[in-house]
Amino acid sequence: MKSKKTVIFISSVFLSLLLFLYLDFAGNVSGYRENAGKADAIVVLTGGLGRIDKGLELFNKKRADYLVIAGVDKDATIESIFFKRDIGFNAGKIILEKGSTSTYENAIAITGIIEAMDMDSIILITSFYHMQRASYIFHRMLPSGIKVLLHPVTTENFDEKAWWRGRGPALLALEFLKFYWYRLWI
Repeated sequence: MKSKKTVIFISSVFLSLLLFLYLDFAGNVSGYRENAGKADAIVVLTGGLGRIDKGLELFNKKRADYLVIAGVDKDATIESIFFKRDIGFNAGKIILEKGSTSTYENAIAITGIIEAMDMDSIILITSFYHMQRASYIFHRMLPSGIKVLLHPVTTENFDEKAWWRGRGPALLALEFLKFYWYRLWI
């Protein structure tokens, strides 16, 4: 009888801690702001609505010399990504990174590009719900001294000001689990 109460107590404490960590994680989502600075490259992480459009917008405003789109399909081309859109002043400075399939792999691939091109700074573009994990991974994986400016993107499928609506809790639950997985792993 005592062991059953102990198991219930420990389970309750664990679930309470998990809920606290989740709510803290969710509360941080809306805390990111668009950074107005300039960098050597704009890095867009694929996988979310509006990210590439925002990257192109900043690139056309000359916020960086290069636009790197990380995690594109191996068969993707600039034309297939920017179908009938004005890609601006210098399409030759758009880099399609085709080898990565996860945020962790994105960071590794971007590290290689940064080192090969002797870059010192990036603007990292991803969705609000993904920014906490992406920021953590990039800060851990990029060489020290690389400045990472965060630029979150508002998307139709997630309201960062009211994360508890619609698909918000499910998107955040998955991000929460992945974030803590990476916190333990890297």
